[in-house]
Amino acid sequence: MPKTANKGEWSEIYAALRILGEGKLYMADADGNKTPDEWMDVQELIRHESANRRVTYRIDKETSYIDIAVNNMYKTSVSISEFSIMADRLREEIMSGRGRAFTISPETEEFLSKVEIENVKAKSIDKSDIFLSARDPRSSIIRKNIGFSVKSEFGHDPTLFNTAKASAVVYKVHGMNDELMEKINNLYDSKNHVAVSDRCDALKRAGCILEFVGFPVVLRSKEKVAAFEENLDMINPRLPRVIECMLWNHFFEFESKTDLDVVTKLVAEINPCNISRPEEKYEYMIKAFIYAAYCGMTASKLWDGNSKVNGGFIKISGDGEVTAHYALESDAFKSYLFKNCYLEFPSTDEAHGNYAKVYKEGDEYYFRLNFQIRYK
Repeated sequence: MPKTANKGEWSEIYAALRILGEGKLYMADADGNKTPDEWMDVQELIRHESANRRVTYRIDKETSYIDIAVNNMYKTSVSISEFSIMADRLREEIMSGRGRAFTISPETEEFLSKVEIENVKAKSIDKSDIFLSARDPRSSIIRKNIGFSVKSEFGHDPTLFNTAKASAVVYKVHGMNDELMEKINNLYDSKNHVAVSDRCDALKRAGCILEFVGFPVVLRSKEKVAAFEENLDMINPRLPRVIECMLWNHFFEFESKTDLDVVTKLVAEINPCNISRPEEKYEYMIKAFIYAAYCGMTASKLWDGNSKVNGGFIKISGDGEVTAHYALESDAFKSYLFKNCYLEFPSTDEAHGNYAKVYKEGDEYYFRLNFQIRYK
C-alpha cells in the first residue's frame, strides 16, 4: 500500500535524501540564512525508523556510493547521485502535494524501498529526527551521532511550545455572579466557536477585576503541583508574570501582533516586574524560555533543567534549501528562535484547559487564558 503522509512528514525524508546527496549540511546564521562558507562535512546519517529498526547511511566519497545497513547489517550500496536526483523529485512532489496527507509517485516509493526507508516518520529520540556524524566546521573535530529535529516550511508552521491544560494562565474574578457567569459563557461567534475576545471584553465592561493567581495544579507522581509554574521558576522566577502579561495584552488590551520579538518589546514598555534595563532583561527571559521549550521543557511535566538536545535543528526553506542550526547554548540559535517564533491561541476545548470560560470553585470565580508558540 502506498505511503501517505503530510508535507512536514515527507520533509523528514527529503532532508535525509538531500543531505546524503550533497554530502554536506550548510549552517545558518542568526537570521536563518545559509552561510556558504560554513558547513558540516557529513560522513554518516542514521534514522531510527522504529524501536527495533535503525538504518545507517555511510558516505564513501572515494567510490561516490552510500553504504546502507539496517541494525548494523549491510544491505546495499546506492550511488550518491541517485540520492541527489531523488531529493529533487521528492521536493517537487511535496511542493505540489494536495490535501492534508498525500501519496508520492510509484517511482519515488520504489527508491525509498530500495534505500531501506519503510517508515516516513522516524521515531523521535530526545526530540531528534535524524542523527549525523560529521566534521564540525567550528573545530574540525568529527562529532558522532549529533541529533537534529527537522522543521519544514513546506507544510504548516511547526510547534515549539505545545499548549496543555497546565499552561493556562489562571485569574480569580472579582465582581462576578452566577447570572453574569452564564451570560459570558454563552458568548459564541458565528461559527459557534467560543468568542474569546468578546468574553474578555464582556468581563471588562461588567467591571470585573481579574487577579492573576498562577497556573493550574496537576497531579504528578501522587503529588499535586503547578508543574508549568515550577518550570518557569527554574528558568526565571519572573517568567510567570511575563507570560501572563503577554496574554493579557492580547486578549484584554486587544494587541493583535503576535510575533514574539514584538510582543516582548511591548512587555518591556509596560515593565510588569518593575525591573531595571527592561529591554534587555525581558528579551533574555523569553529567549531562555523558548530555548528551554526547544530542549524538552513542557508545561505538564516537572523539568529538571537538562537539555534533551545534542545538536540542533534542520530547517527546510520554502524552495527546498536545507540548512542547520546549532542549539548547544548558541546565542545565534536563540536569536533565530526569538525572531522567528510567534504566539498562537488554540481551540478552547478540554485538552487546552477550557480556557475563556468562567468557572466556579466553592464561592470563588475563575477564568483562564492559554497559548502555544510556533516557528514561522
